[in-house]
Amino acid sequence: MIDRSILARQSFGSAIILAAIFMFSCFATAPRYQPPKPNTCRIVTFQEEGSSQVMASVSVANDQELAGLTLPFRYGDGDAPVMCDSIRFSDTRVEYFELKTQRIDSVEQVVLIGLIPDFVGKKPPLERGYGEVARIYFTLKRGPRFQDYLLDTTTVRPFNKLKFVTTEVSGIYPAFDNKEAMISGGIPMRPKVEEAAETEENKAEKSAEKE
Repeated sequence: MIDRSILARQSFGSAIILAAIFMFSCFATAPRYQPPKPNTCRIVTFQEEGSSQVMASVSVANDQELAGLTLPFRYGDGDAPVMCDSIRFSDTRVEYFELKTQRIDSVEQVVLIGLIPDFVGKKPPLERGYGEVARIYFTLKRGPRFQDYLLDTTTVRPFNKLKFVTTEVSGIYPAFDNKEAMISGGIPMRPKVEEAAETEENKAEKSAEKE
């Protein structure tokens, strides 16, 4: 006669093995996030459906120590019902920096972030690595729908461009990744094909007017 306790132990052991195999297969096939290749500035937005609040996380991947960063971004075309509320650096890679400047231009709808770790040599430069350096907070005006907008880099007067500065005071113009930096306004962005066709149509109209 077979001991039921032995059968129970065998069934329990088999269940554990199957569970372990299942978990291993899930981890083995699950896509892993790969940080961007240096040198890159990446911006990602977080926006809950129906919420008027948007947060943009700015991250930097650098393969050299940095003594400064200039991070200019555009968050609208000047007419978008979007307001930039604040920029925060707490719990980021640059929290210890001596200089963390921010300029918010609500007319042009641009922000400019300037970061310098130290002026007198007491604080270290930004070490090689990847991670968040700033969080930008926006509020959407309730009610009006507007065309979805991808946060973008820009040039802020006089000559502020997206730039890293190494400890040897050499400039690096990093790649910019904004594939996940959408501010959703409820009206989808027009495909680039349509925009190109519209541009050609405008050119044709202007040419006809000249004639």
